[in-house]
Amino acid sequence: MRSLLILILSMIIPAFSFAQSSSNEITAGVFKLTPEIIADVSKRLKAQVAEQGDSVKESLAFELIGSDEGYNLFLVLRGNTGTSEIHRTVSDLHTAIEGKATLVIGGELVNEFELSPGQMRGTSIKGGTEYTLRAGDAVNIPANVAHHVVVAAGEQYMYFVYQVDSEKLK
Repeated sequence: MRSLLILILSMIIPAFSFAQSSSNEITAGVFKLTPEIIADVSKRLKAQVAEQGDSVKESLAFELIGSDEGYNLFLVLRGNTGTSEIHRTVSDLHTAIEGKATLVIGGELVNEFELSPGQMRGTSIKGGTEYTLRAGDAVNIPANVAHHVVVAAGEQYMYFVYQVDSEKLK
């Protein structure tokens, strides 16, 4: 598992390479991600999902691992299927870490509502394409494209989502 995470990060997220000064200080806005950090965050997320129990509508825990102007990296754990989403200006690089899920991309949100400015949600997707994701799989979801993570009953699914906001990068 540790080797797989290192391979994934070295291939798809080159921003993780970092420069250090001779005093081992990391440059502002740059962060180092290690297997130990991932394991620690994963443990916290699993504890949070366990505390939520089976009665919650959307069993979800996430933690911001790194960010800078225009991008965020989250580690996310889903304990069940949540809401469908559209981010108007944010694209997601979705990388499966643990478990299995179906990612539905495209189509239209069903029962669409605005959660916050530029953040649309729905109960499902009509007309999207389904992709089965397992540890090591990565999918780019462009801004303004509907997507929905579907998790089988009784399963958990952990993934990185690397979000890039095109509006903040202009």
